Amino acid sequence: MAGLEELRNVLHVIRAWLYPNYLEHGGKFIARAKTEKTLSVEQVCAEAVTRGGSDLNYDTMVDAVNAYFDEAFYQLADGFSVENDYFSIHPKIGGTFDHADAKADKEKNPVDFAFRKRQELRDILSRITVEIEGAAESGAYIAEVLDVASGASDEKLTSGGVVTILGSRIKIAGDAPSCGLYLVSSDGTEQKLTGNFVDNERNRISAQLPALAAGTYRVRVVTQYTSSGFLKEPRQINYEVDLAVNPGQG
Repeated sequence: MAGLEELRNVLHVIRAWLYPNYLEHGGKFIARAKTEKTLSVEQVCAEAVTRGGSDLNYDTMVDAVNAYFDEAFYQLADGFSVENDYFSIHPKIGGTFDHADAKADKEKNPVDFAFRKRQELRDILSRITVEIEGAAESGAYIAEVLDVASGASDEKLTSGGVVTILGSRIKIAGDAPSCGLYLVSSDGTEQKLTGNFVDNERNRISAQLPALAAGTYRVRVVTQYTSSGFLKEPRQINYEVDLAVNPGQG
């Protein structure tokens, strides 16, 4: 429990940039954390061993963490809730039913998992200081990805639903074949969305998603658009946030 005791006593700092809030008028901004990168189980375990946050050796810790999550989600899939010192997870069923004898439908009543913060995580949140490093650079960037069906921001995608991407200079335009909106899966596979764009503006793209397999995806925009004309070569605008398509949604 040495790592837990250390977390209880350490003050943490998250650095953030400010981005224009395109959902509100009046020149307001929203903060986005400067996320260096997403850490895998192996990377977290390596950091814990190097930092001294765990007394286990690296291989033992990786095996134990993976075994825990494999079993935890096996039990969750059978309807059990799982909790630890930091959060609890429980299954939930979406949608509505027309009558008391109705059967669950995978499309209308998707299964999802809900996360709730517990005391240790709330204590950590109370010790985090946010340092604003000013406005983000005025170049092309993605600031937020909204899942229209669920209303979730920077969290999930609904298979077959509509996604809205907010940012700056993200309009998809140009003659290069690579120009378009992409979803990049966790294994690096790119899926280019074709047609069905509701909006394609300088600061906003809305598009109909295809059927998506369960997993995590990241958004990529490739465009030759600039505010003053067209780039000679296409530019990639990547959003380094994992967006989940949950089992039953694919």
